[in-house]
Amino acid sequence: MVGRPLETEFPKRAAALGPERLRVEGLRRGKAVQNVSFSVRAGEVLGFAGLVGAGRTETMRIVFGADRPEEGRIFVDGTEVGIRSPRDAMRHRICLLSEDRKGEGLVLKHSVRENFGLPNLERFLRGPFIDRHRERQAFAGYVEMLKIKVSSQERPAEDLSGGNQQKVVLAKWLARHADVIIMDEPTRGIDVGAKYEIYQLMNQLAAEGKAIVMVSSELPEILGMSDRVIVMHEGRIKGEITDVAGTRQEDILAMAIADGTMADHGQ
Repeated sequence: MVGRPLETEFPKRAAALGPERLRVEGLRRGKAVQNVSFSVRAGEVLGFAGLVGAGRTETMRIVFGADRPEEGRIFVDGTEVGIRSPRDAMRHRICLLSEDRKGEGLVLKHSVRENFGLPNLERFLRGPFIDRHRERQAFAGYVEMLKIKVSSQERPAEDLSGGNQQKVVLAKWLARHADVIIMDEPTRGIDVGAKYEIYQLMNQLAAEGKAIVMVSSELPEILGMSDRVIVMHEGRIKGEITDVAGTRQEDILAMAIADGTMADHGQ
């Protein structure tokens, strides 16, 4: 895919932006996250670019409740919410596809069905027991929708390709009806064909009104998939790009290594 124009690598969609889904104000956590504020709307793909150590992953972990901020406010659909744990985030329909898919996103020795069911147990409870038939039926629907290639729901997650593992992670969050989907390095370790499928799924979810926040170290991916881009450097936001189509990779790199805060690129 190297050298191809972006339009052949990334599926196109017409962005139809809805109301603000998520707003973050003044997040702080040590030097890793320093006064970070941003918002994302329904139907939007918001890209986060930056070098290693920029604070992007740390920011998303706070939003998901995996880490506690020292300061900051989070609003969902215009209402301030308290997120002190991933359970709180899930209750407010925020999900995170971790950059460490194998270490945090999946229990590799468990079956793909069990991985799907873990965050959705209350949905399948019948009295004190789990209704495995309902669980299998629900997962089968996502296998078909996401085109997950797996011979059996009882296959261990470790047996799947990277792309299909990522789809299983996505399925378990979609089953919780997440409205804000944070994807940290969504195509890392995935082959070219599976990457394109992930991009198509992202577009489909955005078209359905989901708000997507994508952290990526791949600049072509940032430029090819994002409606808007935020660039971070050493825990701070260094700039925002609204004219993504008119932006080059060199422009993002310049912002990512800049010492001072830069103006909105595209206004």
